[in-house]
Amino acid sequence: FFFFFAAPGPPSSNMSGTYGEPDWANPGASAKADVTADAGPTTTSASAAAANTPSPSAGKSKSSCIQRLLSILNLLLCAGMMTLGILTLIEFQKGMDISEAFVAAYMILFAALLALYEFMWWSTIDAINKSMRKNFGFLYGIKGKAAYLIFVAFLTIGLESSIKWLRYTVGIAFLADGALHFFLLCSKPDLVSNYKSPTGGLTEGGDEVV
Repeated sequence: FFFFFAAPGPPSSNMSGTYGEPDWANPGASAKADVTADAGPTTTSASAAAANTPSPSAGKSKSSCIQRLLSILNLLLCAGMMTLGILTLIEFQKGMDISEAFVAAYMILFAALLALYEFMWWSTIDAINKSMRKNFGFLYGIKGKAAYLIFVAFLTIGLESSIKWLRYTVGIAFLADGALHFFLLCSKPDLVSNYKSPTGGLTEGGDEVV
């Protein structure tokens, strides 16, 4: 009878080894488990945020593409303006207002000037770029070029002795192009803030290269 009540002693250690201690008896282990469990989602969310963040190279590539498209558009408009000026001079007849001929000649000159700058932007010739930068420096920035486009637009629309549909088409296109430059400068500065004008024949400070 006595042996029957004394025997259950040893299994207590065996039961402790099987089930282990409760969490409240070892708070450090519980905290460690919680930290380990929480580490997974934090790492995952950080990785997702890094994946969703746009890379600087992508933004630079987009702005470079926009600037190239603007340059191509300017070259196309210059071709249209030269065509309009040449046709106006061809149709010029004796007895017509001589001022119209001068305006047409200026249109050809202004279009050639802008086209020459855009060609310098694509492939610089040092001597030509140096001379243009010295005499027509307002073209070497987005703001100055936008103002120039709008000025040329009103000059084109005001030309009366010319082909009417071509005059309005070219004039409105120049006006829209200038407004687009101003819009990008004010509303999307990240697309044109890194615009680099041609520097051939010049140092970084704008001086002549020796």
